[in-house]
Amino acid sequence: MKKEEFNNEWFSEGKAVVADWLFDIGAIKFGAFRLKLHEKNPDAPLSPIYVDLRLLRSFPAAMDDVVNLFNKMSDKITAFDCYADVPTAATPIVAVLSNKTRIPMITPREAKTHGGGASIDGVFNRGQIVLVIDDLVTKADSKLEAIRTLEAGGLKVHDVLVLVDREQGGPEQLQKAGYNLHVAFKLSELLQYYLDQGKIDKTKYDEVIAYQAATK
Repeated sequence: MKKEEFNNEWFSEGKAVVADWLFDIGAIKFGAFRLKLHEKNPDAPLSPIYVDLRLLRSFPAAMDDVVNLFNKMSDKITAFDCYADVPTAATPIVAVLSNKTRIPMITPREAKTHGGGASIDGVFNRGQIVLVIDDLVTKADSKLEAIRTLEAGGLKVHDVLVLVDREQGGPEQLQKAGYNLHVAFKLSELLQYYLDQGKIDKTKYDEVIAYQAATK
């Protein structure tokens, strides 16, 4: 993506503001990190980058801009009745979004062994269409697990929204399963933006891009 394209698209959509927030609050971390994918593949290479969107809950101004971006994305989806977060990183984001838009929110989770034993928190009706929202996608396992819980409860899912696509196979998994993924940022786009803005150097950029190419 060329720099002028960042100016035209990112600034008009509010993406540059969010990208700056993610870097400035420390949500973009560099080092050597284990990811959820290592639970299934413990010998996979460690990731040189970690996107920690759980930090957003501590920065209300950044949260506002992220929620506004999600709201713009959801406006492009034709019809849905409620949001469903994939707990727990996306939970505060979706709660703020629900409050802003007045669209109800529900949460799929493991069934409780006490109380009512529900596997979906919140109020819903069978047959309703749910828009699933998560912070990012690496592999799609957690999204598919959440979707299975929702569908088992009689709900319908067509679309999934995430802020960041790490470009490591998640979109292809969701597409193969029949779901539409909508992404605010590809990780490579964020890295190119940070490189252009002087926030990271070429060595760091090349390291992460090489890791992505090796783990797709």
